[in-house]
Amino acid sequence: MCKIIVMANQKGGVAKTSSTRNLAYSLAELGKKVLAVDFDPQTNLTISFGVAPTALQETAASLMMKLVMDEALPEKGSYILNIGKVDLLPSKKTLTVAEVNLLIERKDDCLSKLLAPLRADYDYILVDTGPSLGSLTINAFTAADEIIIPIDPELFALVGLKELTETISKIKQNLNPKVEIIGILFTKCSKRTTLYRQTSEQVRSVFGHLPIFESQIPATVQVGTANSKGLSVMELDAKSPAAAAYMNLAKEVLAYA
Repeated sequence: MCKIIVMANQKGGVAKTSSTRNLAYSLAELGKKVLAVDFDPQTNLTISFGVAPTALQETAASLMMKLVMDEALPEKGSYILNIGKVDLLPSKKTLTVAEVNLLIERKDDCLSKLLAPLRADYDYILVDTGPSLGSLTINAFTAADEIIIPIDPELFALVGLKELTETISKIKQNLNPKVEIIGILFTKCSKRTTLYRQTSEQVRSVFGHLPIFESQIPATVQVGTANSKGLSVMELDAKSPAAAAYMNLAKEVLAYA
């Protein structure tokens, strides 16, 4: 059974895109069929796969506009790209236009409708979201089975986390009763710093009722280097600590019942 996992945090700079990219590749390495969905107008996930958004015709942006206007969707072969071991549903900056229309039309289920026919083709669909709690993110939460919350322990990690979890709770109550937060993911970790230790303790104290992944992603330039080359960190250096951390994360995700 396919699971839709949304990577979400309204704060920027917490490695949502990198974590989507590398978790997708790790799950594929473990034998799973994976689709990565770029649902952020910044299109960073698309670029991290080495794809130029401006060269694309059908993307998440055009598909969402069709759904808002109640138009038929094209064949999925026209918008799903195969990038090695992982498939990609790319995005364009015009996704911002779709977001405005989603808000005006008050449509929260368009992404659910887009992904529903794709579930049969994949074990996991991973959705990268932007740094906001706007209508795109609400659509993502409405479509999700599971949510992962990446946080940077040295970047005001607790700021906005309460608002995010409250928003997810409201979505669960009103729009999507099946959705669950499966874990807080610590990224960009420098375990030797005092700030890392203090923030880790605060998160566990305040949000200890939520699952927290054992896997923690280390602070390293390799992740950014891999993104710039259109690669996962495993493809860049399979023996790196970041590659090992994302592989361990994938195993934790697989183990989640």
